[in-house]
Amino acid sequence: MALNFLSYDDDFCGYCGAILELPAQAPATVSCKVCSTRWAVKERVDQVVSRVEKIYERTVADTDGIENDESADAVVDHICTKCGHSKASYSTMQTRSADEGQTVFYTCLKCKKKDIEYS
Repeated sequence: MALNFLSYDDDFCGYCGAILELPAQAPATVSCKVCSTRWAVKERVDQVVSRVEKIYERTVADTDGIENDESADAVVDHICTKCGHSKASYSTMQTRSADEGQTVFYTCLKCKKKDIEYS
């Protein structure tokens, strides 16, 4: 099956439609990371070009806003992996497909360390 993607924008691969990486300087040649097709990048005059990268880190749901309200989550016996305290609040959430178990989020009542247990 042949891929033909009509793109009028130089930021996209004209063959498969993938986003092309922005080169550090122009003119340059970039290759598509999907189909390995090489494309010439022309110099752009009177146009500001910038590149911003965001690195996202997977974190436990933020529960800092309910620190003083211990009735919001149930309190159970759970040994903290950081300080060894034996009490933690917990909440559950379905984070994977429906035929798999719920994910349990534990928050230590002493040091507020957050642990995840996939069941």
